[in-house]
Amino acid sequence: MQEYTYSPHLDFYIDEKIREPDFEMGSFHIHHKYELYYQVAGSRRYFIEDAAYVVNAGNLVLIGENQIHKTGPLGDGPTTRVVCNFSQVYLKEISEAFPQLDFFSFLDDGQTHLLTTLSVKQQNQVYTMLKKMLSIQGDSPRSQAARKLQLATLLLQLQDLCEAQRMLGGESGRITNRIVNQVQGYVTEHYSEKLTLTGIAGRFYISPYYLSRLFKKTINLSLIEYINGVRIKAAQQLIETTTKSIASVAEETGFTTSAHFRRVFKEATGFSPQQYRQYIRHLNK
Repeated sequence: MQEYTYSPHLDFYIDEKIREPDFEMGSFHIHHKYELYYQVAGSRRYFIEDAAYVVNAGNLVLIGENQIHKTGPLGDGPTTRVVCNFSQVYLKEISEAFPQLDFFSFLDDGQTHLLTTLSVKQQNQVYTMLKKMLSIQGDSPRSQAARKLQLATLLLQLQDLCEAQRMLGGESGRITNRIVNQVQGYVTEHYSEKLTLTGIAGRFYISPYYLSRLFKKTINLSLIEYINGVRIKAAQQLIETTTKSIASVAEETGFTTSAHFRRVFKEATGFSPQQYRQYIRHLNK
């Protein structure tokens, strides 16, 4: 879990890692940054916001700011991936130098979470650019400039690749289920209320055991994890836009105790609720 809440205050992070076949993140997480996740080898399941995707070698996952996500195992072999996280602030100088260009909105619009149509040549280009960023050492002005320019160039290329995929019919690889979709809609409307597996299963006339297995199989989250994710996003909104106490935020978003709220919030974001409020104030100065 620590490597996913590594240092949430950092504006840039990149890492390549080999995973064992059964590796699964300990919890979903959310960060006030963007994420690029390139599957180098093997296959994984990736939950993003309200859907899960099958991510195969050569696929690229795109995640916007504050979008819930979590990876899980798929298949019997080891996997390799590159993860790159970055904030808008990280590319501030480049964005200001080219005000006519929008480097970020395509990551937030939700139209493309998974690039699956990359040719072998395009896959190699994307991986080479990520490896280049991994290879740049140190924080000298020269190193920082090289890293930022490489990232900005990659983002411009990814915009074109997303548009090309949309012209071909949009993203594929999404896992869907009618019952899960209905339950997700119900949770979105009632997250501030007391919600239990038994209660929700009864509302949809299915057994709690079946609902639990179906949810985990479809989107790689337990029902409780999904409920907590919806609640944490709502809590983030309240913390960012109001001066309500942390206890009030916890109560309004459906958490039974402030202690439970703080624990889940810290697991998901890497910040305590109070630290998150301070972080947002710093960003908005």
